[in-house]
Parts: sequence; structure tokens; C-alpha cells
Amino acid sequence: MGPGAGLTALARFEPGSWWVRVLIGIGFALSAALVRLLLSFWYETITGFMILLPGVLLAAVTGGRIAGAVAVPTALICGWLIVGPNGVGSGVTTGLGEIATYNFLVVGFFCTWVAASLRDAVAGLSRSDALRDEGERRFQLMADTAPAPLWITNTEAEVEFVNKALIQFYGREGKEILGTSWRESIHPDDRPGVAAIMAEARPARLPYGFECRFRRGDGAWRWRRVVVNPRFDGQGGFLGYIGMSFDLTETREALQNLEAAERRQSLMLTLGDRLRDLDDPQEVMLEAARTVGEAVGAVRAGYGEVDAEGEFIQVRRAWRRQGTRDPEGAWGLTESLGDAAADDLRAGRTLRLLNPAEGVTTAAAAAHYWHDDSGALIAAPVMRTGRLHAVLYAVRPEAIAWSDDEAALVEQMATRAFAEVERTRAELEVRESEHRFRSIADTAPVLIWVTNADGTRAFVNQAYVGFHGGSYDEARTADWRAALHPDDVARIARESVAGEASGQPFALEGRYRRHDGEWRWLKSLSRPRLGMGGGVIGFVGVAFDVTDAKQAEGDLTRVNELLEERVGEALAEKAKAEADLMHAQRMEAVGRLTGGVAHDFNNLLTVVIGALDMMLRAPDDAARQKRLGEAALAAARRGERLTHQLLAFSRRQTLRPEPTDLNALILEGEPLLRRAVGEAVTLDLRLSDRPTWVDVDPAQFEAALLNLVVNSRDAVSEGGRILIETRARRLKAGQVAELGGGDHVCVAVIDDGAGIPADVLPRIFEPFFTTKSVGKGTGLGLSQVYGFSRQSGGGLEVASRPGAGTTIRMFLPALRPGRAVAIEAPAEVGRSALPGRRLLLVEDDAAVAAVAAEMIESLGFTVRTADQASAALALLETGTFDVMLTDVVMPGGMSGVELAHAARRLRPDMAVVLASGYAGDEVDRRVADAPWPFVRKPYSRETLAQVLAAGPV
Repeated sequence: MGPGAGLTALARFEPGSWWVRVLIGIGFALSAALVRLLLSFWYETITGFMILLPGVLLAAVTGGRIAGAVAVPTALICGWLIVGPNGVGSGVTTGLGEIATYNFLVVGFFCTWVAASLRDAVAGLSRSDALRDEGERRFQLMADTAPAPLWITNTEAEVEFVNKALIQFYGREGKEILGTSWRESIHPDDRPGVAAIMAEARPARLPYGFECRFRRGDGAWRWRRVVVNPRFDGQGGFLGYIGMSFDLTETREALQNLEAAERRQSLMLTLGDRLRDLDDPQEVMLEAARTVGEAVGAVRAGYGEVDAEGEFIQVRRAWRRQGTRDPEGAWGLTESLGDAAADDLRAGRTLRLLNPAEGVTTAAAAAHYWHDDSGALIAAPVMRTGRLHAVLYAVRPEAIAWSDDEAALVEQMATRAFAEVERTRAELEVRESEHRFRSIADTAPVLIWVTNADGTRAFVNQAYVGFHGGSYDEARTADWRAALHPDDVARIARESVAGEASGQPFALEGRYRRHDGEWRWLKSLSRPRLGMGGGVIGFVGVAFDVTDAKQAEGDLTRVNELLEERVGEALAEKAKAEADLMHAQRMEAVGRLTGGVAHDFNNLLTVVIGALDMMLRAPDDAARQKRLGEAALAAARRGERLTHQLLAFSRRQTLRPEPTDLNALILEGEPLLRRAVGEAVTLDLRLSDRPTWVDVDPAQFEAALLNLVVNSRDAVSEGGRILIETRARRLKAGQVAELGGGDHVCVAVIDDGAGIPADVLPRIFEPFFTTKSVGKGTGLGLSQVYGFSRQSGGGLEVASRPGAGTTIRMFLPALRPGRAVAIEAPAEVGRSALPGRRLLLVEDDAAVAAVAAEMIESLGFTVRTADQASAALALLETGTFDVMLTDVVMPGGMSGVELAHAARRLRPDMAVVLASGYAGDEVDRRVADAPWPFVRKPYSRETLAQVLAAGPV
């Protein structure tokens, strides 16, 4: 800090209270006196009081007049104390001493006044500087707070100051904006105008303003209004300009949009005036095209209607300038515009193309449609219910981009044109409909009229005029009540008023005088006419002459008496005919059933007999024996399945239900199902994550599911899909036909095949009914599924539509959680020998007994046979057996179940196994209650091994 800055700091010091100023004066006086004391060796006999004056000056500068006034006597006293009052040559009592004293006091107080005044001046300057600094800070704050850009330039139009808004606009540092760089941000097209305005205003130091586009920091052009005012100093000297700008982009766009909207509205009003009196749809199309073409400077424009497939557009009337090609006719969207442009139109997007021929796939197609006078194309689609109905388009001769305003105009014109075309067509249809109605009404032999809301006739047909006589207007305006028979007036009037008041159809019947004076019975039917709002605006009436019918009524009464006698006879004949018909239907069903069974079993027996015959003829050929044996066994298995299907259809099959998890059963049989559908069809499983426990015969369920899957496979084409789905469902009573409410497991087989026709759907569960060719199916598959589901306490539901696939749902009663158990794995079948055990085989069929004994002996048993219960009991009385395998149905008056009970009384430790291929309801109930295992015929060696190895029961 230099001396000047130090003095300035002392002058700006604010001591506050007066006593602080006194202390300042004393302090500076003592400091000066200390300096005089230190220099005493130099002054010798000279007083040297002038050295004390700097202390006075500093005291006055620091503490003002009070401090200076205190410092003067304090310094003088200290000086005399240093020099001493009796100093040689300079004592205070000497003349020189007095002069020094007076001189110091005068000079000291003068210095105090001068220093204090300087202090006041410095303080004033400090306050001015503070005010100036505060003003600058406030200006900076105001400028940075302002939302609009603000700047200050010098006399050379160079920017010296910018606020934060301007820095944010340019997106650069403030120092980068200083100078003349702002000129580069003006749009090139606007620079000449800005330069001209500045050149005119700046030399005269006048305010000026302009509007132009500036490039923002992100590269966007923004319209801004610039306002600039000159600035001067206190003496009127020109310092430069201060300016501010405001963003006008949205305002200008809004004004442009408003102007465009007003222009479009004016064009729409003009088009409305032109279309108002037109009644031909094609004239409407031409006028709409003309308005659009003239508005956008096109060489041709047209309104075309698109076919239902969206492939072709028909232009019936088009507008074009003289000398240009006529675009009327039909042309393909894709061919003329290309795939992308055609798809845009079908999707409801307006096309704005600079060169439409670029999208066309072939040069020939482009040359065919786009001529030399074709340039930019705009096409606005008209969409209804999601489909392209019409297109309004315009073509320019050059490739100039279409503006948003032009696109909006064409889109509005397209919508208006479509509405007017539909209006004129509706009016034409109304006129045509009215003409047809009058033609039909005048041709009809009955009286027809139409009334207004006030009951007056708006229209009558020629039959009405002919009945009343006179001209058309006379008949229409005549009071129809005047022609009523006096006896019918009150009743008809009452019924007519009530009928019209109800707003519902009503009928009247009474006698009316014809124009020739003859009374005729007329029966009239009146139906209300409804307006646009649904209110009744009148009635349409029809009257029939029923005079002859009235006359015949008496005759009819007499005829009815005769008919009563014949009715009894007819009813008796009808009852007899119905009984005969029911008998014929039952015989037809039996014939169809037996014919189908015979056909299938003949095929199976052909395989079995032929194979066995060939095996007997070549007993030494082991390979041939095996091949033929496998063929015979396969045919027999098919016969077994056919028998099971018949029994399931008739609901006579003996089922062995057990708690079964359908999900596990389906997963176990998935490989077989996939082989059944083949590789060309996709099989998917969607199994429920909830329990699917039911009480069914697992084997019969698998057969039913396989039938459904095979049936679906035959319905789908290559690449089709079949879905097996399980779900837990809670049904309400009656929700599924023939099925009560409660918890069920739903097994659905869904395919995407051809579906089932409505006339075939009711018959799909009939036995031997099939739509497949001969040899392709027996017609028992779905009937077996139906029989199994009903016998298991469930039901079926079918949903199908032609072309939409088929869904068959099988509902089976769900087991309660307490009854659900895991499916036990089947017992090991691989035991090939059980040596040392004796078995009693009771079978009335000798052939079956021989084959069964052969299989059982191969398992290691010693076998004795009996052909009926009495023979078996005799053997049991004399011999001991480990197991008895007995048929359920046998001759001799005792069934296998009864034999088992008797045998257990004789041999309590002997195991019993029941077998049967068919059983009646009574025997089924006994088998179901029996405690012994049951095997179904035909059985295999493996089945026998499994059941016989299970141990005694």
C-alpha cells in the first residue's frame, strides 16, 4: 500500500464517538513528540516544533477537527517539555520562544482546518465511489435477472457488456461474445436489412430497432425483436448504445398458423359454397379437386375412391390445367407409388413426395403414370373404420417441398370432399328410395298412407285414391273418419287415439263407405315413423279389404265344427306315425352300429386269420413267424381298443377308477402323443400349476385323450398346432350341459385346424358318424370320449367355427385334497417265472382257457382248468391251490364273483383274481364291491405276470 492509499484509508476512517477522536489527537501528538525527542541531538538549541505538525495533520485527517484541535496543544506541550522552558536561546519566556509558540498554534490550527477539509473531501469521494460501485452492482444484477438478452456497445458498435440471458442464448462464454462477433449470428438473408437500419440511425445517434433471425447456440434460427437506444455521459457525450432483444418465434409462427388457418377456412367456405348446390357425387369430386389444385399451384388434382382391398384407386372426375395429362381412370396404388408410399396411404399417413417416380419398382410403371409434367405429389388419405376409403391428391410440375400449411389444407379438403360425396350419394339414394317406394306403393293392391305428426296424410297410394274417389289431393286431404260406418265411429276413434298415443304399432278393423257407396270391411295396420332423434313423427298405414273374409267367417265356423270330428282321428294317426318313425330311427341306428362293427372286425379278423394261416403253413420260418405274429397281435390289440370304445360309448364298460394326477399322466404319455401327431404338427402342453387330481380309469383317460389328439391332428394342416391344457375350474350348475356344479378339472385339446361346420357340430358324438373317407376312421373316437367322460361323472364342451379351429373341453370332477394320492408306479412286469405255485383257471371258453393256461404255465405255475363253477369247486375240495383266476360271466348259474366267495370259504389262504371282457350292470356292481383284483380281457402275459405276482388277496 503506497502513502497515498494510506492517507486515503486514514481519511475514510470513521472514529465514531468524540472521545475516540480526542484519543486519536493525543496519540498522533505523542507520536510526533516522540520523533522530536529522538532528534533532540540534532536540533540542539532550536525548538524544532515544525516536526510536530505532521502529527497534527495525521490526527486531523484521521479524527477530524476535534482530533486536530486536541493534537495541537498536546504536541506543543510535549515539545516544550522536551526543549524545556528555560532552554538556552529558545525558552518559552524568550521572545523567540513566544514567536515559536504562537507560530505553532497558528500553523497547527490551520493545518487542522486544511486536513479536516481534505478528510471531508475524501469522505465525499468515497461515498461517490461507493454509490457508483453500488449502481454498477445493481445494474449488473438487474441485467442478469432480466429474461431477455441485454448488451452495451461502444461508439464503434463493439459489444462491451452482455447479460446472462445473452450468454445462455449463444451458449458461449461472455468474453467470446464481446466485440463484433454478434454480426455472424444474423441469418444471411437478414443481414442487408439490419445493416441498412444501423447505417441510417447510428450516425444521427437515434434509437432504432429491427426484427431478424439469430442463430442460437444449438444451431436453431430464432426470430427476435431488437430494440437499441443511445447512451450519453453527464456532459452529453455519446458513449455507444444499449440494446435488448425479445424472442418472436412462437408469435410469428402463431401468426403464420393463424393466417394459414384463415386462408384454409376461407378456402373451405369457398368450397362449401361451390358444393352446396351440387347433387352429383362426381361433380363434387371435380370441384374439390379444382379448389385444391388452384390453391396449391398444381397442374392437376383428383379425388379417387379406393377399393375394399386397398389395391386400386378409381379417379372419375379430375381437374387439370390445359395441356396436361388426364389422370382419370383406375390405377394401382403399389404400381404407381411403390410399396412404401402405398403402405403409408393405407395406414392413414399423408404423402408429401418430391419425386414420386423414385418409389416405383419399374421404369416402365413410372413412365406409364408419371409424365414429364409430374413433379412433387401430395396425397391425403380418408380413413373410415380403419380402412382407406378415398384419396385427394395434387401434382406440381416441379420438385418443390410441400409445406405443413399445404398438407393441412389438402387433408381438410379431403375430409370435406368425402363428406360431400357421401351426402350427395345419400340424397340420391333417398330420392331413388322415395321413387321406389312410390312405385311399389302405387303398384300394391292394398291401401297405403303416410301421416304427419299432426295426423294429416302426407302420402296416399293409388289404391287409396281409387277407394275414396276423386283426385290425389282430394283423397289425401279428405277426413277418413267421414267414411266410417256410424256404428263404428266411436270405437274406431277411441282405438285410433289410444294407438297413436302409445307410439307402438296398432290395428283397426271397421266398415268404410267406398266411393260407389258400398260398405266394405277394412283391416288396417299402422306402424310409427321415427325421426332422427327417435321420436314419433307420424305413422305408416296399410289397409286390407277383408269383406270377403268376414263373409267367409261364418262359413269357417261351420267348417270348424266338421274339423273337430276329424282332429281326433288325425291325432291318433299322428301318434301311430311317430311311433313308427321312432322304431325306424332305432333300427337305422342299430343297423349303422352293427354295420360299422362288422366292417372293422372283418378287417381285423382278415389280418389275424391270414397271419395265423401263414404261420401254420411255414412253421419253420422263425422270422416270418415273428413278423406275422406281430401283425396278428397288432390287429388283436386294435380289436381290443374297438371293443373298449364300444363299451365306453354304450356306458357299459367296466371302469376301474383310481385317484389320478392328470398332469403326471399326460406328461407320462407325452411321447406317445407326439408320435401320434407326427413331426409336421406342433404339440404343446400347458399344464396347470394347481392340483389336477381326479377319480378316473387311467387307461381309459389316456385312450380318450389320444382320440381327441388324433382327431385334432386330422383337422390341422401341415405346420399346424395342437395345445393340451389343464385347468382347475369351479362350475355352476348347468354351466356345462348334463353336468352339475362344483370343482372340476378341465382338460382342453385346442387346434388351429379347419373347424367344424355348424350343421356337423351336433352329430360329432354319434357312433360311426365320421366325415373322413372310407378306411380313414371308424366314427367311434369321439363317441368313446363322450362315453368315458359321462361314465366318469363328467361332461364335454365343444367350441368351433369353420376356419378358426376347434376346442374340446373334458370336465372331470376334482378330488378333494384329502383323497388325492400320488400315482403308484406300476409293478415290475419282468418276473418271468413263479415256480412251485399252483393255479386254478376257471374259463368256459376252451380256446381262451388253452391260451391262458399256456401263458400262465410260462410264468412257472402249475395249472388246472375248470369250465364252470361246479367243476372248480370240486377241484378245490380235493386239491390245494395258491391262486384262482376265474372268469366273471360263466354258465351253470354261478358267476365268477359268487365262485370267489365260495372258494374263499373253502380255501381262505388262496389268492383270487377276477377276469372279464364284458359284464352287465349288476355284475359290474358286484365286481366293484369285490375285494379281489380284476383284469380286463383280452389280457397279455405281462398283465398276468403283474397281477399274479402281487401276492395273495
